[in-house]
Amino acid sequence: MGHLRRVVINAAGVVIDKSRKQRFFTGTTRLAVQLADNECLWPGCHVPVSACQIDHTIGWSPNLGRAGGGQTNPDNGGPTCGRHNRLKETGYTAWRDPTGTWHTNRPDGTEIE
Repeated sequence: MGHLRRVVINAAGVVIDKSRKQRFFTGTTRLAVQLADNECLWPGCHVPVSACQIDHTIGWSPNLGRAGGGQTNPDNGGPTCGRHNRLKETGYTAWRDPTGTWHTNRPDGTEIE
């Protein structure tokens, strides 16, 4: 059985979106996420993006009862330091609003300011 693979490129020929076959943020997809921010997305954390892990805000696969199915594309990726990236396994979530501002929520749904 074959697989259909979707790849979206911008006017400069840079890959900006890939189908779900691509799990990890690599190459130009990773670079696009890194260029959108200067540091870890968590409030008050100043680890530079160059030292951050790039990961899905909506998980690629379901894990510990959390929603999965997130795409590997810049809109679903964010930079987090290793410490903060591990906290998603305990129920913390992060998302970016239409203005580009990151919001981080505790497991009870309240926002970290």
